[in-house]
Amino acid sequence: MPLPTDADVLVIGGGPSGSTVSTLLAQRGHRVTVFERERFPRDHVGESLLPYCYGIFEELGVLEAMKERMVRKPGVRFIDVDGRHHTTWCFGHVIKDESHLSFHVRRDRFDDMLLRNAEAHGVEVHEETRVRSVDLDGPEGTVSVVVAGPDGEERTVTGSYVIDASGRDTFIAARMGWKKAHDELDRVATSAHWEGVEFNGGLDEGLLQIVYLGGEKKGWIWVIPIGADRVSIGVVVNNSYFKERRAELRASRSEDTTLDYYLAELRTSPFVDAVIRSGRMVQGPVVNGNYSYKSDTKYGPNFALVGDAHTFIDPIFASGIYLSMNSARLVAYALDEALTSGDGKPALDAAYEQIAGAYRTVEKAIRLFYNPTAINFAQAGSAGELIHERHKNAMASMHYLLAGDFFRRHEEYSRVIDLLADPKLFARYKTFVVDRPELATASTCGMDRAQVFSEMLLQEAAARG
Repeated sequence: MPLPTDADVLVIGGGPSGSTVSTLLAQRGHRVTVFERERFPRDHVGESLLPYCYGIFEELGVLEAMKERMVRKPGVRFIDVDGRHHTTWCFGHVIKDESHLSFHVRRDRFDDMLLRNAEAHGVEVHEETRVRSVDLDGPEGTVSVVVAGPDGEERTVTGSYVIDASGRDTFIAARMGWKKAHDELDRVATSAHWEGVEFNGGLDEGLLQIVYLGGEKKGWIWVIPIGADRVSIGVVVNNSYFKERRAELRASRSEDTTLDYYLAELRTSPFVDAVIRSGRMVQGPVVNGNYSYKSDTKYGPNFALVGDAHTFIDPIFASGIYLSMNSARLVAYALDEALTSGDGKPALDAAYEQIAGAYRTVEKAIRLFYNPTAINFAQAGSAGELIHERHKNAMASMHYLLAGDFFRRHEEYSRVIDLLADPKLFARYKTFVVDRPELATASTCGMDRAQVFSEMLLQEAAARG
């Protein structure tokens, strides 16, 4: 397909946020062009989604495809590294419609499905096309981008708006000097896909597993069932700890410091060690650094940054894709108003006020997770009747927070997090619950294998033997 000369909206990046904003604008009759530097499908990290994605999938027209192709997720199980305490948070406890079953995805398939769906809605998609530069100061407020197609030929394309959905490339923010590191959330993730593992501890019913590492690591391990016979397992730790361990392994003449570090961290958890004991790695391990950052500037008269292009924070609660897609949805609504009425500032102001509140709330919850004097998500299970009515209400609210209800109600959840971070509450909680291991909760949300793994996924696993 030849490169265009103009469009209403130019989108940099075809990942979940780029596909979402472009599809919603095209549905409303606008001419949208996406420039994606890679050829899809392509591998990517970040495979677990929140229930509040459901409405976005319905609006994009991909919900039925999601049900057919992806693993279902009824909740999340937090586990202490020694395995003594665990709590299962089931979304069905507070969400009473079918959206309580969220999804785990293989990002190569998921991202490709969303981009192909954008094309089906009339979006002009150019893959293997790099954006070289952006000019926000064109005549009469227009924008232009210089792009290079697969053959290397460059062309200038003009539009009314440019949306940066370039993910962690942060195309505009990096070039404008807006990108700032989150020094207190400086993490490194190392991940791989495994097959032939033991589907125990709730993996067989689709539960996301989060293992606390704590201490100097200030980290966690994820285990995500992304197929009937495949899991994604990742380790997130403090960057300084990661560097120290790699240096120690190099000094001990490790032939593969990444692999040796990764396997050693997995085996610190009895639960994870049991999962992988009979398994085999089929992809990875891959290291992802440059982990947490934000942009001081997020939008202007003719541009907007969405998803990871403006902020990326530790994905401990699997919130990343929902934050990206829902912020893209809100921006699409605002830009539709701007393109229709000619004045999009009030709508963009309102959209980014909500987006900023959501990111602040999730960041606050992440800091709660790492706070050694606050309530531990793995140890929260049976405390409601033992502590305080306010605490029971807080636990119910945290179910909603973990499900993704933090955009319009971000101020309310911020207050809930403050309650759970109260040192006095934690001291009482520790006496009655943390020190009583018999109160560890069940590992189940009551799902069976047929509800979690579609017929297509089961057939794929059977074909691989």
